[in-house]
Amino acid sequence: MKKAWFVCGAFVLAAQFSAAQQIPPDWDTRPPRDTAEVTYRVGLSMPCPTEQEALKGAWQNALQNFASSIATQVESLTNITVHEEGYDRDIADEYTVQVETSSFSTKVPLTGVWEAARKIEPQRGLYTARILAAMSRGDYQKALGYIENEEAAFLAYRFFEQKVQGITGLSGNKPRGYGDFYAWLRDTCVTLSFAGTSSPEEYLGQTEIFCKKLYRDTVIFAETINGNPARIIYDSPRYYDGLVRALQDMGLFRIQKENAALVLTPVGQSSLAAFRSAVADMKDGSKIFVTGIEVIQTEQGEVLNSSNLVIPQFITAASRRFGLSPVRFNLPAGYTNSTFLDEGALIAYINENIKAFPARFAAIVFAGTQLSQGVAAYHVPSNITAAVRFTLYDVLTGETVSSGEADTRGFVFSPANLQQQTVIAESRRALQFLYDPKNKPGLEGIMADVLGR
Repeated sequence: MKKAWFVCGAFVLAAQFSAAQQIPPDWDTRPPRDTAEVTYRVGLSMPCPTEQEALKGAWQNALQNFASSIATQVESLTNITVHEEGYDRDIADEYTVQVETSSFSTKVPLTGVWEAARKIEPQRGLYTARILAAMSRGDYQKALGYIENEEAAFLAYRFFEQKVQGITGLSGNKPRGYGDFYAWLRDTCVTLSFAGTSSPEEYLGQTEIFCKKLYRDTVIFAETINGNPARIIYDSPRYYDGLVRALQDMGLFRIQKENAALVLTPVGQSSLAAFRSAVADMKDGSKIFVTGIEVIQTEQGEVLNSSNLVIPQFITAASRRFGLSPVRFNLPAGYTNSTFLDEGALIAYINENIKAFPARFAAIVFAGTQLSQGVAAYHVPSNITAAVRFTLYDVLTGETVSSGEADTRGFVFSPANLQQQTVIAESRRALQFLYDPKNKPGLEGIMADVLGR
């Protein structure tokens, strides 16, 4: 059985009592009714040998009754016990109220509690104490929200644990490195919720489509956080900046940020229909446009266009290995018919024609060979090195990511002559070897470093 803990700061503040309501003399048998500002609980001690011990027991029982009241509003909570750490009427102490649960454990601050009245009855050398404890309604709701958030975070953790690789392991009953599940959620997940609308769930439905179009591999969990329906997305370091940037570009919401929690409030004439339309117009994160050039260095040091061996393999791997759908886009011939690839100019052209661009991503591939003529006198053979790299441009976020470089590390060819026809033929064979599975990292290796993040 796992446990949840309430940590309580007990404040004896008579002024708070006077601001609440007049306490009747028979409060121990007929406790005051709760108000919109204050809630009350009576604590009763067992017979004790001293007045101080009786007061400790009564205060402890009052805290337990507060905890029970809060806990019963969370379905999974079952049993409550109290661990006290001392009580003095004039000193604010910390108390730990242990709450048994079938799922998680946590520490919840229970604040805004004070003593409103006390009675001590001596009987046969022992003392029985009764304490009327009062708690502000705001702190009561805060404590309830705390434990509801912990339960939501626990459920999110279990969900992501089944769906995503690399989730932080458990240390005892907590995520390793965290004091509770809600701390883990705040540190590792993006939460999206809406304010200022009567239809948050409809907005959240569009939010799921928005997230999937933005990042095709996002895993999303629906829960209630801070009393509001929300969508939780694991791996905030990976997704947070892109989500915020895309939402800001829409210009439909005021975005309140706290850690990786985003609360969106529609602004101006923004509406659900406007959000739905903006999501529909988003570039699809499952689509990619691939372009680029391949060149061969001849025996004369010239650079010739290849006949596109690597780029078709790049397109095939993007589809089969990384689940992307290649699409067509007509570029002016000047961007890819030379031996020099101006990535900046190509990206600028895509941005100028962004409405017509049919994909979320543009992959700009450069593959080429370099000839080393060798030294016959020293029996150093001629060899060709083929290499490939690519740049991935995200048209939605404006992010540009460059890959590493894969190469054949010197492809020795025979016959060892330097006729142009031989160099071209061997260069083509070296380019083909780039996407041979035996070549590591090879074409798919550098693709995985970027596309497989």
